[in-house]
Amino acid sequence: MNNKKIALGPGAASLILIVVVLSLCMLAMLTQIGARNDYNLASRSVEMIGRVYDISANSEERLAELDTILVRCQKETSDKEAYLAMVEENLPEGMVIDEDKVTWTEPLDNRTLTCTVRILDPGTTPRTEWVAHKLQVEEPEEDWEWE
Repeated sequence: MNNKKIALGPGAASLILIVVVLSLCMLAMLTQIGARNDYNLASRSVEMIGRVYDISANSEERLAELDTILVRCQKETSDKEAYLAMVEENLPEGMVIDEDKVTWTEPLDNRTLTCTVRILDPGTTPRTEWVAHKLQVEEPEEDWEWE
């Protein structure tokens, strides 16, 4: 029987070791790059969501102002047309009434939230109901564009 032994010299073992180490280094770099990109995306998302919540909070404060006016006007009259006319006279700046709908906008940086509520009949609770709550972005932010 022919017993042939295959022996690898020290050069071949060193070459395999170098290839393995380089492969692990490349995987480590790719993992680090992916983690950094995920962190940057999460940071920008948190910032954007914070701005959206700020706009939404502003719109709720404006709705509370309108509700205060509705309570005051409701105490003075129960006739729907007189009630709406009195509300129109007392509307805060920036709010516009069209029939029984009140509309206003909340700007923040490059975003605008358009809010519309319907005024319900005097004496009912709740006094308003949301019709539209639409967020618009005028132009994309520079740091969200691809370079």
